[in-house]
Amino acid sequence: MKAQHRKPQIISEDTHCQVNSLIQRLDNVKHIADSGFWISTTELKLLLSLDEIFINSLNKKVLSQPQNCKFSWRNFECTLVDHQFGESFWAINTKQNLLTDNNGTTFQTPTHIPAIQDSQQSTISDSILLKIAPEVEVIPSPYALIDDFLSTSQLNDLLRYTINSQPKFIPTTNSASDPNYRRSFYLSHFPEFSDLMVNLVRKISPQIIKHLDIKDFMIGQIESQMTAHNHGNYYKIHNDNGSLDCSSRILTYVYYYYREPKSFTGGELVIYDSKIENGYSVAADSRKVIQPTNNTIIFFPSHCMHEVLPVSCPSEYFADSRFTINGWVRHV
Repeated sequence: MKAQHRKPQIISEDTHCQVNSLIQRLDNVKHIADSGFWISTTELKLLLSLDEIFINSLNKKVLSQPQNCKFSWRNFECTLVDHQFGESFWAINTKQNLLTDNNGTTFQTPTHIPAIQDSQQSTISDSILLKIAPEVEVIPSPYALIDDFLSTSQLNDLLRYTINSQPKFIPTTNSASDPNYRRSFYLSHFPEFSDLMVNLVRKISPQIIKHLDIKDFMIGQIESQMTAHNHGNYYKIHNDNGSLDCSSRILTYVYYYYREPKSFTGGELVIYDSKIENGYSVAADSRKVIQPTNNTIIFFPSHCMHEVLPVSCPSEYFADSRFTINGWVRHV
């Protein structure tokens, strides 16, 4: 009987290659986690072999819940940390392992501590692991303030136009769809003065960018809107580029104006310094408080957390409001 030769075990070889590929991928992910590198959504898709359906759902989650966007992949956790140049960036962290001794006591071990081998004489209950929290570095938020930004005649014409446009103002909204998060009124179409403001901001932006030590970028669209804050109006803490449609905003500006004598109090702009906490950039305790002074304009990076404190305007007349033209400088 003729001997039969077995065919090479292709399936076994493929499996071996797949295992080696998986090990390599896990090593790559762990290297990024240990190094603290941020990677974009596109890079994350390639690294973790994520399908297009998951990426689409992830982008929707980033848009709707940017402050609490994370997901798990094996024993790693991917956390949204920033938006830069129209792209979302993620930090990868290794989840901590839970070990239980014979007495049922649970110990939480940092992932950088190697697993205990059988040849080792010590046991987990023999050791005490100390986790020392690193000092939190506070990152100052810069700003630039310019007095007497418009001429007297321009300011008077702007005030007259704004007060006469009261019927066109509508209530403001926010991406969180929370009616208690922001209260004010705005006007998005005012070409008589939006063109003036945009042209002035475009002209001065290169100097402001250099002054604030912002990485140079190619200036694209400059947005503007007219806003009125009256009695009880405010805007809780937020930033201006935390969602996908706003991620290209680099520089925020706010121009203040109102009728003299001033008929309101409050309405200060509070700009918070920042710190990194659990992979997120969050507001620190330190802050700058900017008074809304007539005919001044302030610039600050759009990623900075800030808020508008409540306004008190006893007359509640629209003409006595705290008015602003505010907007954002986007990169191309």
